[in-house]
Amino acid sequence: MVLILGNCALFVDTLDIAFDIEVKGFQQRTVEKPNNEIVIKGPHEAFVENIRTNTSLLRRYTNTEELIVENIEIGNITKTKCGLCYIKNIANNDLVAEVKYRLNNLSVDSLLSSGQLEQLIIDNNYLNVPQALSTERPDKAVAYLLSGRVIVLVNGSPYALILPAILIDFLGSPDDKNLRPTFSNFLKGIRILATFLTLLLPGLYVAITSFHQELLPTELLFSILASRENVPFPIIFEILIMEISFELIREAGLRVPSPIGPTIGIVGALVLGQAAVSAGIVSPILIIVVAITGIGSFAIPDFSFGFHLRTTRFLFILLGFIAGFLGISLGLFIYISYLVETKSFGVDYTIGISPLDNVKGNNYYLPPTWKREFRPSFLNTKRPKKQDKISMSWKYK
Repeated sequence: MVLILGNCALFVDTLDIAFDIEVKGFQQRTVEKPNNEIVIKGPHEAFVENIRTNTSLLRRYTNTEELIVENIEIGNITKTKCGLCYIKNIANNDLVAEVKYRLNNLSVDSLLSSGQLEQLIIDNNYLNVPQALSTERPDKAVAYLLSGRVIVLVNGSPYALILPAILIDFLGSPDDKNLRPTFSNFLKGIRILATFLTLLLPGLYVAITSFHQELLPTELLFSILASRENVPFPIIFEILIMEISFELIREAGLRVPSPIGPTIGIVGALVLGQAAVSAGIVSPILIIVVAITGIGSFAIPDFSFGFHLRTTRFLFILLGFIAGFLGISLGLFIYISYLVETKSFGVDYTIGISPLDNVKGNNYYLPPTWKREFRPSFLNTKRPKKQDKISMSWKYK
C-alpha cells in the first residue's frame, strides 16, 4: 500500500519494521489571494488544495509547539487525509474528543471536499442553519484556534472548517479585529440590519399591502395603489416572480465567465426590471423592495448563512400573504425557538442572547484590543485569559 500511494519504503537490516517516507510530489496551486473573503487591512494569503501547505500556513501563524495536527483518513476508497488542528494547552479536551469521535465514525466510500464533511459531522436541522464556519483565510482560522476552537482541514479543499460556530460568528468579518472598535461595531450593526432585511422585508411588504394598509401614510398608500393599478397579478405572484428572477440573475452571474458576469447583473437589474415595470407585470415599489433585500443578502459575510436567509425568506413571504403580521410573528416565534434549541458540538447556537450568562468574550460587542482579556467562556478553555488586565504596561505601570 505504501508503494501504491507513491511513498518510499525504507528497510533497514536487523530491524523488523520499515519506514514510510513521503517523497511523492504533485502539481499544485501556489498560495494566492483570497477570492471570497477580501479584507482591507490584513494578510492576503489563502488556503490551497494541499493539506500540507495548509498546515504549514497554520504553523507559521501560530508559531507554537502546542499546535497539534492529528491525521485522520476518511473514505473507504479515497482514504482522504484530514487534519484535526487544535492548540493543546488552550482547547477543551471534551470538544476535541467530540470532533475526533465524529470524524472517526464516518463510513463513506469517498470524501472530496470540506463541504461534504461539514454535512456529515454537524447535527441535522430542518432549517439548514449552518453549524460550522468555513474559511479560506489562514489568519482567520488561527484567530479561532487561539480562542479555543478546533479546525478541520481536508486534503483537496481550500477551505477550513471551524468548530463549533455560534450565530454571531457568521456575521463577523476578518477585518473586524483590524479596525478600530467603533468602525467594526458599526459594520457589525449594518450586517445585523442586513440580516433582518434579507429575512423579513419581502414578507413585511406583502403583509402590509395585503392586510395592514392603515400602517402606511396616506400619500405612500396612494402611491402604492397607483403603482399597482395596472398590475393584473396578486401581490404574492408578483413578488415571487421578482424574487425568483433575482435568484436566477445571481446564479447566472456566478456561472458565466468572469468578464461577462457583471454584464449579466447590470442587464438583469436595469433592462429586465425596467421592462417588467413598463409591461405592467410588477410595480416600481416592489423593485425597490427586492433590490434592498438583495443588497442586504450580499452584506452577509458567510455564504452558507446568507444562503440560509435567502431560502428562509420565502417562508415568511408565504406567512405574510396568508396571515399578515400574525403569520410573520408566529413564524418568527418558531424560528427563534428553533435557533435557541440548536446546538453546535454541544454549544448553544445563540449563546450570549439565550442564555444570557457566560457572555465573556462572545464578540457580540467587540471591545478595544487592550480590553480583550478573555477567550469565549462557553468553550471552557484551559486558559480563560489571553492577555493581562493591563496589557499596555508601557502606559499603565
